Amino acid sequence: MQDQKCSKCGSRNVYKNTGKNWCQDGIVLQMIAVDRFTYQFKTEAFLCLDCRYLEIRAAETNTVYGDHKTLIEAVEASNNWAKVSV
Repeated sequence: MQDQKCSKCGSRNVYKNTGKNWCQDGIVLQMIAVDRFTYQFKTEAFLCLDCRYLEIRAAETNTVYGDHKTLIEAVEASNNWAKVSV
């Protein structure tokens, strides 16, 4: 959707989050695990207003808070994410 066209329906009625304060105006990817620190990653989000398709990409590879785990380390250690099997 970065090319201003919805990847699901083809519409050009696509919006991108542009807020400077991403915690309030944007979307935050949050890793929550039992007895662990919550990891938060800045994202870039695109929304098609015609079909309501939402596409989110993690924009950061290091955490904003905590012990600075990478996105890969946080996902692999989380019990809330499972690898999709083909």
